[in-house]
Amino acid sequence: MNQRYNDVVADYYDFEADSFEKRAGENHVLMTLRDSFREITLSRNPRKMLEIGYGPGLDMTWFADRDEVEIVHGVDISPKFQSIVLRKSQERKDNKLFPRVGSAEEIRKIIGRSSVDTIFVYFGALNTVSDLGLVAKEFSKVLKPGGTATLTFVNRWYLFDILWNILLLRPKMAFARLRSVWSGYSPTRSLPSHCPSAREVIGAFRPHLRIVERRGYCIFHPAWYRKHWAPHGSMRSRCLYFLDRMIQFTPFWNIGEYSLYVFELPDNG
Repeated sequence: MNQRYNDVVADYYDFEADSFEKRAGENHVLMTLRDSFREITLSRNPRKMLEIGYGPGLDMTWFADRDEVEIVHGVDISPKFQSIVLRKSQERKDNKLFPRVGSAEEIRKIIGRSSVDTIFVYFGALNTVSDLGLVAKEFSKVLKPGGTATLTFVNRWYLFDILWNILLLRPKMAFARLRSVWSGYSPTRSLPSHCPSAREVIGAFRPHLRIVERRGYCIFHPAWYRKHWAPHGSMRSRCLYFLDRMIQFTPFWNIGEYSLYVFELPDNG
């Protein structure tokens, strides 16, 4: 584990922490994607859950509000995010939220072996891990047999972004995600990360977990940082979401901004 790199990521998100929840709630594309991610996670009947990269706890608290969910653990690299979620946990007084500070590579040490039936990672927290194969192994150790992991990544082959930036004569931006180190979304603050391809993701997890589902997002529909191109509830937005759903059944499902994968730990018993 690269502690120096983890410190860089932690500092980045500590800086973002105070305004993160407000900004997330103002973006209709993020909210639509989040609803889809949650629906897919719920379809696996979660009871004991773990979120990697919980941020201000939007999803931890949403799942904890459901009667069928017994406990929601969380591991995030940012101490400030932990403080925010600890405060929410204390206000709830139901002993269902357990936010911790750490990296995805440390989760077995943090929460224990075979301790959850569901792992979920929304909006690309695994883009900043140092060793995706090690993370996959750790997931297989903390999941109960038959448990699932719903994981999203900022995608490597975001075709629209490549073509758009080429048309605008911005080749550096066009191919930014294809490099081994991507600087992130912000034009002013760099977050060294990596955008894996579907082959990389599946290859890292295949030795430990079985893939059971995959989906692509924002293939035709504008990404969250271009939300004004397709206003919330507009005919344009609805049509583009429909096209995104249709392309899931073709070889081009993985050319959007985000990709989602559901992996399962086989129950050999």
